[in-house]
Amino acid sequence: MFFDNLDKFGGSVAVYDSGSGVNVTYAELEGLVSTRVKQLGDKRRLVFVEAHNSLQSVVDYIACLRGRHVVYLLDNLKSEKVESLIRLYNPNILINSDGDIQRINDEVIELHQDLALLLSTSGSTGSPKFVKLSQKNIQSNAESICEYLELTESDSALSHLKLHYSYGISILNSHLQVGASVILTSHTVIDDGFWAVFNQYKATSFAGVPYTFETLLHNDFTAKDYPSLRYVTQAGGKLESGLVKQFSGMLSKYEVKFFVMYGQTEAAPRISYLPPDLVEEFPGVIGKSIPGGELYIIDDNGDKITEEDRAGELVYSGPNVMMGYAIDAMGLSVDETPDRLLTGDIACRTKFDLFYIVGRTSRFVKPFGVRVNLDEVQSYIKLSHPQSAVTGDDKIIIIALLKSNEVNADNITSDLSNKYALPKAMFSIVFYDDLPLLSSGKYDYKTILSGAGVSVPAKPSIFSLIINKVADILELNDNEWSTVLVLYQTILSSSNVTKDDSFSELESDSLSFVSLSIELENMLGADLPQGWVNQSIECLDSIYSKVKYG
Repeated sequence: MFFDNLDKFGGSVAVYDSGSGVNVTYAELEGLVSTRVKQLGDKRRLVFVEAHNSLQSVVDYIACLRGRHVVYLLDNLKSEKVESLIRLYNPNILINSDGDIQRINDEVIELHQDLALLLSTSGSTGSPKFVKLSQKNIQSNAESICEYLELTESDSALSHLKLHYSYGISILNSHLQVGASVILTSHTVIDDGFWAVFNQYKATSFAGVPYTFETLLHNDFTAKDYPSLRYVTQAGGKLESGLVKQFSGMLSKYEVKFFVMYGQTEAAPRISYLPPDLVEEFPGVIGKSIPGGELYIIDDNGDKITEEDRAGELVYSGPNVMMGYAIDAMGLSVDETPDRLLTGDIACRTKFDLFYIVGRTSRFVKPFGVRVNLDEVQSYIKLSHPQSAVTGDDKIIIIALLKSNEVNADNITSDLSNKYALPKAMFSIVFYDDLPLLSSGKYDYKTILSGAGVSVPAKPSIFSLIINKVADILELNDNEWSTVLVLYQTILSSSNVTKDDSFSELESDSLSFVSLSIELENMLGADLPQGWVNQSIECLDSIYSKVKYG
């Protein structure tokens, strides 16, 4: 295991703590860890560690793994959410960022023999739901990462990603596996201090999430200023293909490799990577499976999809797949490793066994029964506004943008209305000085959505009331309409519609067409009759009567 026998790398530097200025070799790190293991004791414990980007947190983390304790890495022991977790799980030991040990429970907690690490799922710090990872999970993933990144003892990663974030801890794990160095910093890539540290320690790599690279390109980042840079990695969400090509092209001029990666905490966390030599041809893909794993697509019946470019749910299998979830202390005693990891992403396979994501099952909304992919909307917005985020629900779609005098909100909503055949009232622009982010660096969609509520007018327009009425109807999806006439009058919000009218004769829009067609299909229980738009309501009512009463 990467955390055993650290002294085999001897005098090579293991950790540079740029905050304190302390650097330790692998031999010195071995001594610190061995001492810490003794302090934690022989009995197997559940340990909560406040993990910051510091040498102390690294020592505490490795000591827990070495001592076969179960460790939960978190950001702040004093937060209200974490305090509720402490009450729920009643851990044996708390360790703060200064390394102070607090023993709060002497009782034996039943822990599965293979369980090693607990992490919160992305964006859910403070949730009682933990991802359970074994030593095998994190070790196998570290080995896979080392293989495709071609890590060696001469590498040194400047890590600003927090250790309680699965992406951040994977950087530490993989570098310790080969005897490389990790440079810890609290600076972000937009700080001058980050790049000063980079050059001071001659770092060979750094990692980032999409927002990282959107910001760097906005600030005219260039690799020529950092001659020690060998490669850059991106994960934590989709970076738009245009930006992937732009960043990769800029890096390749200086023989720096750009690795686009994909993963989930449930996979410890890496699942796929895109080889740098394929970035130019396939900038929109997440790549291929990591060494030792398998990626594939399944249909609604759970069967593998073998055709290229056919969408289905992305599934992963490999030794790094979690032991399941825990929602309370009882869950720490069982191994619930799934046969395969359902990622929740909708994807397709293309040549060279590369995969590309077309959406996420939870990132679809259905205004007026029309299925809208929020990731698709976000990709479209990013073509003109790279620093942007899109979220929403069935009643409104929110576009979050940075404040700018050059942005015309009315033009944007008009453009979206035309592109997606939805009324302008469905789209709302919200401006921020800085886009809300989670601690992982991903967009905080929940905050954006809740914050957008303040911009909704107190007195809605008549049109908005109609829209909401239609949305309510279609959202229920189980209405028992008495007649087709009632349906028409409700959808079109007009009592002037008569049984002699046809849809083509009425002044209606594409939204009404979609709404009526969906509800008519539900009423008739079959495909709509050909040319229904030209048939009178009375004629359609007669068909409905036959369906309903025989």
